[in-house]
Amino acid sequence: MSGVGFKVLGPLEAAVDGRRAELPKGGQRVLLAALALNAGQVVPVEHLLDHMWGDRLPDRPRGALYSCVSRLRQWLDRHSPGSAALLATSSGGYVLDLGPGQLDLLRFRALTREAAVAGERGDVGAQSAMLGEALALWRGPVLANVRSDALQQTEVPRLTEEYLRAVERRCEVGLALGEHDGMVGELRALTDRYPFRERFWWQLMLALSRSGRRVEALAAYRKVSSQLRDEFGVDPDLELRRLQMAILRDDRSVLSL
Repeated sequence: MSGVGFKVLGPLEAAVDGRRAELPKGGQRVLLAALALNAGQVVPVEHLLDHMWGDRLPDRPRGALYSCVSRLRQWLDRHSPGSAALLATSSGGYVLDLGPGQLDLLRFRALTREAAVAGERGDVGAQSAMLGEALALWRGPVLANVRSDALQQTEVPRLTEEYLRAVERRCEVGLALGEHDGMVGELRALTDRYPFRERFWWQLMLALSRSGRRVEALAAYRKVSSQLRDEFGVDPDLELRRLQMAILRDDRSVLSL
């Protein structure tokens, strides 16, 4: 297997045999990022053109794309001889053939799948550990060093949603393990960063309530309720409303482990 590897869960990075390598520049960097985000899948030419140039296409866009592909293959071979074969031409597009050991995104997805399997067999401790390992792969804003409006507007939000679902799941597992006291600070930070993601508010309210901080839990409900009404003119979702009522009634069937 080739010694070249990539990271996309943060700024784009490349490495050869574990040592960081200088990234290609300009269009080649955007091309590499677009292909790595969809590793193992054919990315149609039209999508690549949009990711690389948007509505500012060059005079001969397909020729310009082919030139970028050729230069990217040369870059791959220069850093790891033989690795140009990872970038293959397929019907209607191109594919970058990488495995979980060569791309952090694939490793993240493999770990979240393993975590789900562990949860299904009731091994909550293993599930928590795998989700923690998966989330540790994230290093900051996705592709912050790749200049592509299309990637930032389409691919990055999709990937961010994967991350947030994994965070939500890890928090649920933490609550199931009785880690509510230690999770309050993290959940407060998450609700500050993602103020309209209601699942984080639900988890924060439950963690506070289980920690004996009922007043703070109800204050959290008032805060998210006010934010949602001010911003969107809507009430909190049904789950949040039910949890608020359970806290008001001190319903142990809902609030206990």
